[in-house]
Amino acid sequence: MKSYRFALITPQSVVFEGEVVSLVAPGGAGSLGVLANHAPLVTTLSPGRLMVTVPTVTAPEGESKSFEIGAGFLDVFKNEVTVISESVKSAS
Repeated sequence: MKSYRFALITPQSVVFEGEVVSLVAPGGAGSLGVLANHAPLVTTLSPGRLMVTVPTVTAPEGESKSFEIGAGFLDVFKNEVTVISESVKSAS
């Protein structure tokens, strides 16, 4: 699977930065997924679980990581996705 750059940011720090193959986020209008080559998008996020699939050497199809996020925003542009959230807790 093709991967893309992802960054998860709070006002205090960069929580995660790296390559992912997919993302599922709690969008303001419902859950949304992002794969490589997604159309440009800016949307609000509701508090909830954000899941990313990270490629690894032992699992090329990916390994899931999840985070509990507060309200925020998601930006998709040219295979780069940025999530800015007021708070983040690692759930995995």
